Amino acid sequence: MRFKPLKLLAGVAVLAVSSALLPGVPGRAGWWASSQAYAATQDQPAVKLFFRYKTPYFDAKPTSASRWEDLKAADYGLAGEWVYAESAESRDGQPADSLGGDLVAAATDSENSRWIPRWYTTDAAKSIVETEPAYVTLHPDAKLSLAPGSSLKWAPPGQGARFIALAGWKDWTAVMASPRAWHGEDQMYRPVLLWVNAKAVASKSAIPKGVLSRGSAVPVDLARNLTEMLLKEGDDASKVQQLLGTPDVRERSANLAETHEPMRLGTTWRYELPQARFTVTFSPEGKLAAWKWMLPANGRLELNRTAGSDYRFTYDFLTMPIPSTMDVKPTWRNQGNLNYAYLIGGTGDVLLVNGDDGGFSGMHYASSIYAVDRDTGEKLWQADAGFGMFGASLDASRGTAAVYTEYDPGREKYEGRIREFRLRDGKVVWEKSLPKERQIRMHAVKGAILLQQTASNGASEVLSVLDRATGKQRWNRTLTGKRQVLETSAEDPYILLQDGSKLKALDPLSGKEKWSVQGAGAVQQDPQGNPYFGYGNLRQPLRHDASRWFLIGSEWMLLNTENGKVLGKYPWKPQERFEATSDSRYLLVQRSEGTGDFDHSKVKETVFYDAVLRRSLWTLPGKAANGMIDGNRLYVVLDGRPAAVDREKGTLLWQMPVTSRESSSPYAMDEMAKTRFAVLSEHLLLGYGSDVLVLRKEDGGVLGRLPNQRVDFAEARYRNGIEGLVNQSAGGELYIGSSNGGLSRYEQAELERQLERIDSGQRP
Repeated sequence: MRFKPLKLLAGVAVLAVSSALLPGVPGRAGWWASSQAYAATQDQPAVKLFFRYKTPYFDAKPTSASRWEDLKAADYGLAGEWVYAESAESRDGQPADSLGGDLVAAATDSENSRWIPRWYTTDAAKSIVETEPAYVTLHPDAKLSLAPGSSLKWAPPGQGARFIALAGWKDWTAVMASPRAWHGEDQMYRPVLLWVNAKAVASKSAIPKGVLSRGSAVPVDLARNLTEMLLKEGDDASKVQQLLGTPDVRERSANLAETHEPMRLGTTWRYELPQARFTVTFSPEGKLAAWKWMLPANGRLELNRTAGSDYRFTYDFLTMPIPSTMDVKPTWRNQGNLNYAYLIGGTGDVLLVNGDDGGFSGMHYASSIYAVDRDTGEKLWQADAGFGMFGASLDASRGTAAVYTEYDPGREKYEGRIREFRLRDGKVVWEKSLPKERQIRMHAVKGAILLQQTASNGASEVLSVLDRATGKQRWNRTLTGKRQVLETSAEDPYILLQDGSKLKALDPLSGKEKWSVQGAGAVQQDPQGNPYFGYGNLRQPLRHDASRWFLIGSEWMLLNTENGKVLGKYPWKPQERFEATSDSRYLLVQRSEGTGDFDHSKVKETVFYDAVLRRSLWTLPGKAANGMIDGNRLYVVLDGRPAAVDREKGTLLWQMPVTSRESSSPYAMDEMAKTRFAVLSEHLLLGYGSDVLVLRKEDGGVLGRLPNQRVDFAEARYRNGIEGLVNQSAGGELYIGSSNGGLSRYEQAELERQLERIDSGQRP
């Protein structure tokens, strides 16, 4: 984008910001918008300056009294970027530096000014020549300058101090100055270039290429600073490889597009150092799009910390072991066209999958239901739902799937309909259009489709029952008061209707009541609809369980849905929530502090409860979740950390070690676990952080991570993730969904052989 030059005003200073923030240009965020807004409030005409080279800006104004080791860039302005100037008078009423000084102040709407070296906005800076990174030592009388010819100078350390030279300009050499405090409170700081006269250089030696290659002698901190200074968005892969060397692992990237755009998958390179990990991600065109450093935390867990405005260039500071990538391959991998692939269910030869773009706060621009061949991984058909509401019900006995969509993205119009698809080929068995101006919730029972239809004004609600084979309506019933149809599947024999403190089972053929259960106490709000947590039942897509938990009045009841038999009870309490384990008989009851309502951030203890015996078996301090029973063991995520517990005694057998239990957010540790456990003979799999980890069952040691599997957190999709991303079948298959659109199948026996081979090679 070109701008008409403006006449410079005396005493007006400016800062450049990313052109990527201009309308229609994605990329870096920054101070461009705030600078523009600030300038618009000033009486003087706005002034614009352009950066001619990569330029640091500082939160604090450097002075001759500053220590050069404390200089740190809050961000960089890149060549061609610009911002507006601050007014001639600063906010404390004192005169600001003129354009003739070493530093100029930014025009922003923040309380504090931002400062840049003025020299980088002059034509002279266009002549900077980048050089190969080299170690240099300086003469004892050398001075470090803010810019060539700058009056701001600092004395370097004593004789023998070594710097890294990165550029030159005429008879000046630019050396990298790395801030001592580069990681502050929720803020990253970057190195800066300082300048010395070339005559001050006493010696020079090239840094070998491939600073992150195996066997490289370059320290991690130096390599990290070089990535900050030398890598930028849009760099060619060849340039990155020349600097960093050959990666240890190449794998699919996360989706690089915004949520409203078609998926764009690139390639991610992983450099796996003994004490750190570094990833660089390239677009499909081979251009640098993102990078991430994963480093051991010396204080607290911090995730996705950015330096300045480059939100795709981030840091993770991890308090738990940093995993290596294992050479493990799936039987097949299906690549979807939306970020997330959640397993809905399957028959002997077809899987049904929910595709979701992972949009913010439970919303989405695109969603889909599609079928995958269970043996080959081939996609058989897909029904797109766009940004509208949708639902799906698999009927394994018929080999069909009913799909409800309220919006047709192909026609770009709201058009509510249900289609019954044949799983093998996507042929539509029947289709039914639905009334407009109604909100629809679709469920199923054996032989029928259930529609709970609510008028847009909320004045009426109707339950419609359709014949599963034909789509024809069997009967209607108006729902009065607080009656609600509960979620069921095609394996359930009866419609479940919540009527105050009573649960009724209705025959789908006649609507007659088959059985009912009366609860005690006042009706309470069922927490199982909370999309951020897995309270109550956790559905297992490849297994139907006729016994489920229901909140009836003020009592939790474990019911057999086929006959209404009460198998267990647990009283509702305002300070508690529970999760059913892999065996619905056993509960993990979380109790929060105080006497008020449940607070998930203040869980003090978790009770392991046997609903059949109706008594607590033992109690653990802290919050235990994601319970998976394996013989006499219970695997849980305890206070955000994978752990194993003796199921009979409640003793803690092991827990993932951490260097600190502190985190930058009270929810950060809770959000690390993204799936349930998959239990193998000697190992466990768990979606944790953005990886699928493999842990040793005997001691919880981290064996490594599976390649190409990403399980990043999707806003308001916790239940979808924990139910749909990692699943084992009774036949020995393991299905893993991913947040880069992949669904993979592993044969459990073959996977165990590969893991045992890797494990035996790691042990002494």
